Amino acid sequence: MISATIIGLGNILFQDEGFGVHLIKFLKKNYSFPEGFTLIDGGCAGLSLINLIRDKDLVFIVDVYLSDSPPGTLKVFSWEEIENLGGQHFASVHQFGVKDALGLARLYHIRPKTFKAYAVVPESMELGTELSPTLRKNLPLIAERIVKDLRELNFVIREENSLCV
Repeated sequence: MISATIIGLGNILFQDEGFGVHLIKFLKKNYSFPEGFTLIDGGCAGLSLINLIRDKDLVFIVDVYLSDSPPGTLKVFSWEEIENLGGQHFASVHQFGVKDALGLARLYHIRPKTFKAYAVVPESMELGTELSPTLRKNLPLIAERIVKDLRELNFVIREENSLCV
């Protein structure tokens, strides 16, 4: 059996910074996933992200991405693309970012066969527990994109509701 996970990262106390966590809640509410598939609220996982991806065949990570692109823009990164990013793109208010964790995971020979990082440009990272209007509107669309990508990999994922935010 395949071991697969989607990990939503972020701090829900800083509006869009918590996008990954909000997306995990949305997926749990609106879809059912096959046996062997986990949805994880990774919060501000930092280097503990290594343990979340250990022994996984497939890992999808969802986080925010600091960019000059318009808020709500989605970028999908491979493992190599993240490792080659300069600067602080994934390092928002996490102590250690995704790039740091993946670099260390590589040193320990921890790497899933299939990996994607879904990163969305935040509109606001001010204090507050609600997503900005832009990211709240884009959340179902990004969830659908992730589900579509999983279905293309032959995972059977069923809609539970009429996609409620």
